[in-house]
Amino acid sequence: MLKDLTITNAKLSVDFNPLNTRYTIILDSEIEKLDIKYEIDDKDNISIFNNLLDGKKKEVVITVYNDEEQMSYYLEVYPPKEESVLTEDDYFTQLEVNNKEYMSPYIAPLIGVSCFLLILTFFCFLFKKSKKC
Repeated sequence: MLKDLTITNAKLSVDFNPLNTRYTIILDSEIEKLDIKYEIDDKDNISIFNNLLDGKKKEVVITVYNDEEQMSYYLEVYPPKEESVLTEDDYFTQLEVNNKEYMSPYIAPLIGVSCFLLILTFFCFLFKKSKKC
């Protein structure tokens, strides 16, 4: 298991904890390879996979192993965000509203009254007392 892990040319999302196996790294600038400093036991070996970065999202896997056990740590590396320096916004565009598309203010009450009368009619037919002669 790793005792300590630091990356000199980038920053981990959270402080290193040997029990946490997933970390996120967002790069500040374009780099080709993570400079990883680690500390392991004398009997352990380490393998670092996929450490060559090409400007895309990558997952670097650090595996610490010995004869008895193995532990892998996953570093999700995100490239730096590209932000445009110049943005063009047209603040003077007016919103055009077509008044013909609005509904009449009487439509909603009319629908409510119609539904009430329809329910009342069905209620009367279903529960009407029949006369027996």
